[in-house]
Amino acid sequence: MNRQRGLPTANVPSVPVADRQRGHALGAAMLGMLLDGYDLSIMAVVLLPLHSAWHLHATETGPLMAMALLGSLLGGLAGGVFTDRFGRRKLLFPNIFLYVIGALVSALSPDVPVLFLGRFLTGLAIGLDYPLVATIVAEYSQSANRGNRFARVNLAWYVGALLSTGVGWVLLFTGDDSWRWMLGSAVVPALALLWLRRGLPESPRWLARNGHTDAARAALARLSPESTPAELGAQLATFQGHRQSWRVLLRKVWLRRLLLSIFPWFCLDVVGLGIGLYFPLVLRSNGLASSNGMAAAINAVFLVISALGILYILSRLDRWGRIPLQSAGFGMMSLGLALFALCSWNGWVAGIYGGAAVYSLGVGIGPGVTVFALAVEIFPTELRASAAGLATGLSRLGAFVSALLFPILEKSWGIPLVLLVMALVSLLGMFTTLIYGVESRQKSLEDLERVDAPVATP
Repeated sequence: MNRQRGLPTANVPSVPVADRQRGHALGAAMLGMLLDGYDLSIMAVVLLPLHSAWHLHATETGPLMAMALLGSLLGGLAGGVFTDRFGRRKLLFPNIFLYVIGALVSALSPDVPVLFLGRFLTGLAIGLDYPLVATIVAEYSQSANRGNRFARVNLAWYVGALLSTGVGWVLLFTGDDSWRWMLGSAVVPALALLWLRRGLPESPRWLARNGHTDAARAALARLSPESTPAELGAQLATFQGHRQSWRVLLRKVWLRRLLLSIFPWFCLDVVGLGIGLYFPLVLRSNGLASSNGMAAAINAVFLVISALGILYILSRLDRWGRIPLQSAGFGMMSLGLALFALCSWNGWVAGIYGGAAVYSLGVGIGPGVTVFALAVEIFPTELRASAAGLATGLSRLGAFVSALLFPILEKSWGIPLVLLVMALVSLLGMFTTLIYGVESRQKSLEDLERVDAPVATP
């Protein structure tokens, strides 16, 4: 870009350019999360007609719901390593093409094994995308509003979940094959994501850390066209730093960070996806919803409550911090689930819905956003996506086990006892956050790399 130095009007058009570039990156990340929310949440509605059409047994329902999570587990582990090794741009498109293939295989599947394969492929694609999206948000955002960006991206997950619930509710009335149309509908947001990701620049941090100085300067100039050459040079100097091997994560200080990034997310997915995938079916089987359409509508209400929680912290996350909100959110989740369980024993419907509302709000104001942010913010550039991929993979391991066992345990234990176990898991997430908390608000990614710097919670 040609700059005329000394002219007072030189910087006038540059700020909108910077806003467009960062907005482009944010939009690409948001639509990626929307697709994940759409894909996982559509299955909660798909299960209603599919359960009747194919007469699924509990031993089939669990593996079906878990296949996408198994794919996400493997995709997250592979995607993080791939993103750190080859760059942020290289995975922008292949994983979405893979998702489209998986969605079409799922929609056209003639039997359960083929449907398992389709769901595995969609999960694999989503898992590949997770560390990429998290890294893009962290590296393309400014320190002062990085938390706000993470909140927006996770809000997009709920927009996708609500959108899929609405689409599923409408398609419920199309007949016995409505579940096919539901699964196939996910192709639309996937194609939109392919279009939006075109032209997204490579991360200047990744380029600088890997020795591509000229390319890093050009990418940084696109993201910050208002900066002078001297400012760009100073910024690049902070990006370059000293490359660290993955072995550094075996040091005690980094192991503590790994535990903070992995275990609370694991707890969130054990609870959140285990309950979220089966909530409409639980409503129907326990007589809390009079029809499939009513079950889908009630499910949508609680998704809205979680989304409202994220909206509440949108302007507060960068002021209040990740650790206080994550701890409070897990506490509310545990309280809500305990209330849900106790009221289920007593048959008090209002208390059941009240407990579900407290739980849903807790997810939104805390871990529904913060686990995603902490998984990338507190690690070095060359290990950032790998750490996020590890957190994604192991969190989806928890979700996989939960999805697999939930229908079986509900049948043998009953929903109240299952919910009490989930409440205890939420408490574990809260205590881990409080014990190992590293606060990242208002700190640059480079400052957070310095493990000897004061990063304790305020």
